[in-house]
Amino acid sequence: MVLAPIFSYAQIIKIYSERQPLLIEPLLKEFEEKTGIEVQWIYSQQGLVQKIILEKNRPVADVYLSSDISRLIDIAEAGATIQLNQDFQVPSYLQSDDWVGLTQRARVFFVSNQFANQDLSYEDLVDDQFKGRVCTRSGLHPYNISLFASLLAHHGEEWLRDYLTTLKNNLARKPQGNDRDQVKAIYAGVCDISIGNHYYYFQMMENEEQKKWLEKAKIIFPNQTNRGAHVNISGIALLKEETREISEQLITFLLSDAAQSVYANDNNEFPVLPTIPVSSQILELGGEVTFDDLELSKIAENRSTVIQILNQINFDG
Repeated sequence: MVLAPIFSYAQIIKIYSERQPLLIEPLLKEFEEKTGIEVQWIYSQQGLVQKIILEKNRPVADVYLSSDISRLIDIAEAGATIQLNQDFQVPSYLQSDDWVGLTQRARVFFVSNQFANQDLSYEDLVDDQFKGRVCTRSGLHPYNISLFASLLAHHGEEWLRDYLTTLKNNLARKPQGNDRDQVKAIYAGVCDISIGNHYYYFQMMENEEQKKWLEKAKIIFPNQTNRGAHVNISGIALLKEETREISEQLITFLLSDAAQSVYANDNNEFPVLPTIPVSSQILELGGEVTFDDLELSKIAENRSTVIQILNQINFDG
């Protein structure tokens, strides 16, 4: 689809997002220049899902750009999205009628140096070798809920209950902090393995203090000898019918080869378009990465069961 220029700022598109706009600000500026559509980025770290649901009959924003599939599914299930008309050239498991993925991010392990050369799987977190040596943020954080929901899809509810119970017993400390805090804990000797999103590795490498943590913590993409690493997405959903045309122009632009290459090379996220190569920095970590191609709809179906189990075993307690 060709983006036809429009006279300067003839229209406005409002984006709700819990992502800082800095990551894709150059892309947004380019979109404005090419289309004449002004982008207004409305950022909030918390509460956007609830806000979108409350506003669904009179939406304020035109689109929602989220850093997690769970949030996109929440607003879709609440009837706060407008179904997409276009068939975007994205693998089927990375889109639905209500949202489409823009980037992929793997849920990986950060491990102490002694485990750096092991082929590890998510299932290995409950091994005796990691008893008292696992660190993680809250089990109820959307990133972890999505991972656990994928494990439920692969192994079943009874297996997952036993897994999470054992994983809780393998924790070095109460779940806390964010993904980077777990790497800091490995550096401090608190634990040997943690779960985090892969792109934090590159962000820490650009921070002088956090770069030191990676002297004692290496990144591993799990399950590379079988189904592949669990993948979450940043994705986008339409909220307002009246601005569908310009909103779908934005999606088309963000899924263009040029924009996907920016995501890959500037942010070190994995493109959703299979034709776009990953960054050289990711390749330096160990070559091509195998992803679990589980339908994200399966994750949606399993989230409530995962949350119920986590609460029943008091995982964060």
